Amino acid sequence: MNINNIIVMNYLKSLKEDSQLDAIFPMLLHVLGYDILSTPKEYKGFSQYGKDIVAVKEDDDGIKKKFFFELKAGDIDKSNWFIEKNGVRDTLLMTADHEFRTSYADFDNLPKKVVLVFNGMINSTIKELYDGLIKKEFTKKGTEFEEWNIYKLTELFHTNLFNSYLLADNFSSKLFNRVIVNLNSFDGVSSDFEELIDYMLAKNDWKGYSNEIPREWTKLFESLRLIALIIYTESLDYNNLDISKRFTTCIIVKFWSWILRNKLENDIKILDYFKELYLFYYNILVDYLERTFNIASLRNGLSSESGGRYEQIGYTYRTFNYIQNICFIVNFEKYANGIEKVKDKIDSLSDILIKNNVSARPLLDIHSIPIIDVLCLFIEANELEKAKLYLKNILGYLRYGKNTHNRLPDANNNIKSVIKLEITGEKSVFYSDSTSPLLGVLFEFLVILNMKKEFSIMQEFVAKNDIHIAIFIPHHGKGSTSKDLRIDKENDLEEILFSGYFNEGYQSQIVLTKNITEQLSFKEFKNELIKLKDEFEYDYRCEKVGFGFINSIAHNYYKTPYFPDKWRCYL
Repeated sequence: MNINNIIVMNYLKSLKEDSQLDAIFPMLLHVLGYDILSTPKEYKGFSQYGKDIVAVKEDDDGIKKKFFFELKAGDIDKSNWFIEKNGVRDTLLMTADHEFRTSYADFDNLPKKVVLVFNGMINSTIKELYDGLIKKEFTKKGTEFEEWNIYKLTELFHTNLFNSYLLADNFSSKLFNRVIVNLNSFDGVSSDFEELIDYMLAKNDWKGYSNEIPREWTKLFESLRLIALIIYTESLDYNNLDISKRFTTCIIVKFWSWILRNKLENDIKILDYFKELYLFYYNILVDYLERTFNIASLRNGLSSESGGRYEQIGYTYRTFNYIQNICFIVNFEKYANGIEKVKDKIDSLSDILIKNNVSARPLLDIHSIPIIDVLCLFIEANELEKAKLYLKNILGYLRYGKNTHNRLPDANNNIKSVIKLEITGEKSVFYSDSTSPLLGVLFEFLVILNMKKEFSIMQEFVAKNDIHIAIFIPHHGKGSTSKDLRIDKENDLEEILFSGYFNEGYQSQIVLTKNITEQLSFKEFKNELIKLKDEFEYDYRCEKVGFGFINSIAHNYYKTPYFPDKWRCYL
């Protein structure tokens, strides 16, 4: 057995729960060409009569059969053989006694084959009982029976999944192993992981298909899901779901980028693969928030007592990331079910903001993303007073930071520069706060929320401190007069957005004065802003296929500020 087989075997053995095996096994069956009729998640809460997965396929002997797969984690021994109802013995007896109902053509007439799947071995203490039951309930009754133990599973998974992309060659094997070893070593997503996903997606050129997606692409899509599941399993061992959240975000971004580049967002079969991975990602976020929400809801709940001096930065940075996760889930559910269905979650979000008041203290200009998300959700839910209070708190902190410490959020979005400023009291040469796109956005929200008093206060603040404020405008708008300035003329806005940091645009300066001595009134500024409402409009491809919420993932992952159509729609 080579080293890669050992890696696969060790991973499969690490799956301690039936549910973990339930999650990974259908991927293998899909790649092997089985028509899967049911999986365990479809029958959650209902009696499965011992059939974890039901599938149909032509067997090795050339005969089409119905397969009943029974999944158990670990070795088969006395500890799980005699357990009532969910033990191996009772499961096999239920499989022998019950049939499965489906509309699949001629299903009832297909010969039946039962396969016991487990990532261990049969213990000698129950081998005689096991063999006796199989002979009595299956062999003598003319039902085929197979046993897929850890060695069989290792062979199948290695040959059909791991060996195709994750452990396909020395390069991918080294990347994969480095990723797994270093998962818990830092807060971001490793360059090794990004390189591995890029390598997997670029291994073959997409050439389309007639009826069925080619096998090598089926293997790729299942491999992406597999690596997401592996990292999720590892993150549970570290008791740190944030790892899984970060790395799966990377997979989502790069997979959707590949779909856009190949113009496949309208391909239903491709989208089905993406949706499976996306729902897995969504469930990770939900699980992550459910595990942490009670703590986050305490006063200063997102702070860390062991953080030391770093908490001056860490608490705020952590809080904005947490808010972003909540907003993403709420926006996803709002997109699917409507704003009325998520008002309770918006109330919970408001409570988190109040209990963790650093949520109004942005450190980086890119913290505009969760700030905009929060304000937009409050506005859509008609919680205008909550929106005004949150915006007022943010502006108050910005003024305090500038007046007391002579700093605004770093426009270069470098957290290391912020940490250095906190420790030394001196700004790095890379720290930039003479220009503030964040302030530009907040001024426009002052108009949207009709906050005249705060507008006047901030207008004087900007003039006194000689702060330049502007809004980033992409060249790609429907009515854009700057399209010829694009550097990348081959890819559209969304393809560039999902490929990395987006800089294909210009800074549109926000003017607060009529001339050198006279300032614009609130009404005058509002009228000028209304004229700019349609300055940037774009027909997003994701919107057309029901994924209008997904662009926010790329904005957050690559730290690309939102485009003005995100909030100017409320003018």
